[in-house]
Amino acid sequence: MPDIPKIPEIAPVPTPDATLDTPTEAATAAPAAAVAPASRPEPSVADTARLLAEHFPALFGAGVIKPIKLRIQADIHQRAPGVFTKKALSIFLHRHTTGTAYLRALVAEGATRIDLDGQPAGEVAAEHRDAAGVELERRRAIVEAKKQAGREAARASRHDARPLRPPRPPLLAQQAQLSQSAPQATGERPATRGARSAQPGASDRPDRAPRPSQPGQAPRRPHKPPPERKPARAHQEPVNAPALPLTPEQAAEAEARHQRAMLLRSFEQSPLSKANFGALKGLSEAALDALLTQARQERGSR
Repeated sequence: MPDIPKIPEIAPVPTPDATLDTPTEAATAAPAAAVAPASRPEPSVADTARLLAEHFPALFGAGVIKPIKLRIQADIHQRAPGVFTKKALSIFLHRHTTGTAYLRALVAEGATRIDLDGQPAGEVAAEHRDAAGVELERRRAIVEAKKQAGREAARASRHDARPLRPPRPPLLAQQAQLSQSAPQATGERPATRGARSAQPGASDRPDRAPRPSQPGQAPRRPHKPPPERKPARAHQEPVNAPALPLTPEQAAEAEARHQRAMLLRSFEQSPLSKANFGALKGLSEAALDALLTQARQERGSR
């Protein structure tokens, strides 16, 4: 049987082992068991655990978590008369047998109940094992739901703390900015050329006659301004189209697909049989098969 992950203690519910001492068993207990005086305060759970570990270390010693023999309370009163009160012992046994570690010991493969001396005292009944498995699955689901809620809350807080991006300028303003920066990128200096031609004494002034050429010297060619270069065409970035909101039908289908995926993952991690798992989820075996088949198909199509 695969190892069951560690699950913290969650509000325990009564299990078949939580009633190890019934009124019928109390009636058949040894009549010599001493009754605590009325003035004597009830010992705490820690004190009861310490006394049990001292008297019966094979079953209640430190680190020992094993299935307990049924009707163990009558055996304790018979072996240690007057040491434990019925109320204190009942409180301790209820808390001990509803703990997560004890439930894991019940569902372990080949689990055997143990008496006060650490000797085998019968197999664990199938109904007790199934009830412990259902309770472990319930606690695991609660822990997983709390973890998921914590992850979503952390994601939401990170999203809220993220600084807002400044709005993008309009497309025309973007093109104008790129057009103004294009001549500088190509290395042209139109302002310098224009300023040079505007300086006094330039050859293209209309009020000044061209200087005559000297004998034996080739005539000067008239100055022609360089052809203007067209600015580089700005690269237009594509504008991301906003995502269309989902219709109610699409949102419902997405939620149903998510629920089927969660059901498949929970079933694959559960030690329960298909019948017990379906009973836990309130589904018939046929309905559970249909949902699991659809979830596997959807997972394979991703």
